[in-house]
Amino acid sequence: MHFTTLLLTLLLDRLRPVAPLEAMLGSLRGALAGLARATWAGEAHNPWLALVLVALPLTVAAVFLRGLLDGFGLLLDLVVLLVVARLADVLQWADRTARALDEGRDADAADLLRESPLPLASVPAQAAARGRLAVEVLLLTVHIRLFAPVFWYVLLPGCLGPLLYLLVCQLQQAWTRADAPPPYNDAAQRLLRWVDWLPARATALAIAVVGNFEDAIYAWRQQAANWTVAEEGAILASASGALGLELGDPRRVTPEFAGQPSGDDTAAGGIRSALGLVWRAIVLGFAALLLLGVGRMVG
Repeated sequence: MHFTTLLLTLLLDRLRPVAPLEAMLGSLRGALAGLARATWAGEAHNPWLALVLVALPLTVAAVFLRGLLDGFGLLLDLVVLLVVARLADVLQWADRTARALDEGRDADAADLLRESPLPLASVPAQAAARGRLAVEVLLLTVHIRLFAPVFWYVLLPGCLGPLLYLLVCQLQQAWTRADAPPPYNDAAQRLLRWVDWLPARATALAIAVVGNFEDAIYAWRQQAANWTVAEEGAILASASGALGLELGDPRRVTPEFAGQPSGDDTAAGGIRSALGLVWRAIVLGFAALLLLGVGRMVG
């Protein structure tokens, strides 16, 4: 059932309107930021109280609704996954960025990076740096929107895993705003690290399997600890070895790197290589889910 639901999700994702959904998530982040201000009373436990006030009703509603739908519960899973796995727009964004860099349209490439799925502090001036930044955004966004939600979808019952992961990601964005109390920022970052610890390493392993495995594992072991966020470091370090690209801030990445560029090492070529890596990882995930489903049927 997981295989069928996810396949339908990817097929329907290209037909889903993006703008209304992003506006809805923006409203959710605004409400979560308002909740932080409303529940802040100077106590260390206030962020966790706010989390319970949001997560508990959401969990109860999801479990109750899925039980009410009975045999049609997979429809609820499909709707939730369509909200969470917003994949088509980021893949199209990466492809447009690669074309802009390939054709020398620097202004268009800079505009696309400013509109990236992940907020960026600044846009580098060099084309090579822009290409590396686009690869990083692509890999992290695909992990946040697809790989991590699917991981929790397999482990937790029904749509509860993807729904709670989406909530944590939105909390992290809402509670790291300038107007949010500092304890909420710390709580959101810690919570995201907890729920992303296993999925990030599963994504890094999948990237290593479908890429240059030896160099990916080497780069993962040598470089991951040098990233500020360990979960991002695992994914990007593995990808740097799998693709033969230098990713991340060079000041935070160790120089010992065994990987050599395996294909087109231009800015656009790096993005296209990363797109191919993403699709191979998706195929690997579908194969694993199919084998898991067959094993359950046989068992």
